[in-house]
Amino acid sequence: MPYSGAASALSSVGKVQTRYFEMINERGGINGRKVRLISLDDGYSPPKAVEQTRKLVESEEAIAIFGSMGTAQNSAVQKYLNARKIPQLFVFAASDRFADPKVSPYSLSGMTLFSTEATIYADIVADTIPHARVAVLYQNDDYGREYLRSFKTQLAKRDPAAEIVAASAYEVTSPSVESQIVGLAATNANVFLNASTGKFTSQAIRKAGEIGWHAQQFLPIGSNFISTILRPAGLDYAKGAISATPTKSVGDPEWTSDPGYLEWLAFMKKYYPGGDLEDQLNFTGWNIAVLMAKVIEACGSDVSSANLMKQATSLNRLELPGLIPGITVNTSADDYRLIKTLRAERFDGTHWTPLSEKLSLQ
Repeated sequence: MPYSGAASALSSVGKVQTRYFEMINERGGINGRKVRLISLDDGYSPPKAVEQTRKLVESEEAIAIFGSMGTAQNSAVQKYLNARKIPQLFVFAASDRFADPKVSPYSLSGMTLFSTEATIYADIVADTIPHARVAVLYQNDDYGREYLRSFKTQLAKRDPAAEIVAASAYEVTSPSVESQIVGLAATNANVFLNASTGKFTSQAIRKAGEIGWHAQQFLPIGSNFISTILRPAGLDYAKGAISATPTKSVGDPEWTSDPGYLEWLAFMKKYYPGGDLEDQLNFTGWNIAVLMAKVIEACGSDVSSANLMKQATSLNRLELPGLIPGITVNTSADDYRLIKTLRAERFDGTHWTPLSEKLSLQ
């Protein structure tokens, strides 16, 4: 986890998950055994991730790596873990490389894959905006390029008349993406795929609003958080944006009385009272910890690396408290995609509302 450095805000996932397993142990553990979750700082640096992962495996004798953060960081240790047959479970990285059982049989993403999400957005564009003119802002790394490639491929299949008129990349070290937004707006595109992250998403939304570029905007799952992304950008500027998600949204009136949401609130109040109840990562991290606990429970008395991997890739219509009703977790030996169904939503200036009652399946 990046407990230090520029991406330290992402470490709320690690903080909530360590507390979740503290609660599990306090209640007697799983199948009568305590779970020791060791969480180390990699500063969001791939070389440091390699160093810390080797420490966990070779010094701590970890039977699995769980929930590690970042595409580059997980990519850096993927070959090492697979060679040693150590499960790399439910990582916070959505590249297709973490759902490829033929190449990396011990790696499993804990997120909706970039390709699944981007394909669904391309379907929405094809269905609702014929002959679309699309402008794309994307991060100049594996995430951004994979996202753009998946969207472009599906859009070409669904609407050959649609055109990506411009695609502008930015570096994660850049101070701003405002110049890219000005250039994209100049194309008069009527669709804006904002495949960015963090502060860059906020900057892009705000700049597009300030210059009056009113293209239909699409936001990735990891960039649709109201409190940390949309509010800094300006809620009015974000109004009308479309996103898709498998999870309930924290602070949304839709879930005020939902049992799963209330379960999370009770957990936070008792075990993480200092945690931000408006931070979606605290909710998502908790939900994936619940998933990990269920996999361990399914192992019974055989909590070996091999059995952990077997159980993690044999999930059938598993319901989780953080998932939107109707969306379940399903895996098999030849399909490692955890989530294949999303609910498309539109931001109304206050909260996310479903585009329709129908769930989108990829």
